[in-house]
Amino acid sequence: MSLKRFLHITSLLLVAATGLLTVPCWAENTLEAKVKSAYLFNLTRFVEWPSNTGDGNTLLICVTGSDQMTSMISELAGRQVKDRTLKVETDRIADPARCQVLYIGRDERKAQDLLSRTRGRSVLTVSDRDEFAQQGGIVGFYEDGGKLRLEINTSAARNANLRLSAKLLEVSRVVKND
Repeated sequence: MSLKRFLHITSLLLVAATGLLTVPCWAENTLEAKVKSAYLFNLTRFVEWPSNTGDGNTLLICVTGSDQMTSMISELAGRQVKDRTLKVETDRIADPARCQVLYIGRDERKAQDLLSRTRGRSVLTVSDRDEFAQQGGIVGFYEDGGKLRLEINTSAARNANLRLSAKLLEVSRVVKND
């Protein structure tokens, strides 16, 4: 094999290897968003809101601070959960207290403001921000051994007048911030 051919093949392999190394990173972020959106969708099945929440026909999921989650959750619009149709509102949420579910992405700069504006309201707050549940959010995603897990602040859920299924609590790490 000539040196020219060897360098050509080596450069092609290097380009291919570089491409292979960057794709999993992108795919991992997309996969992570898909898993989180599936969790979020399924969470709605294990939560009971007060009967006077929303219009009774729709379940409003609001998403802010994550473009990938916005994209994934938007695909769920129109699906049925507990005889309610999912409606999705994204970014620039004027009144977060209108939402039945509020997903606050880790990139959201106004996370604490959004959390305080929903405190005591019947809004299921969910986030992938570090220690979200310990800081007063209701459901926080965290990673444990390469797997996505849930932590739930039962005090915050009780203050929001939300009933969480025992099945949900069994598969979650429970935190309290009383």
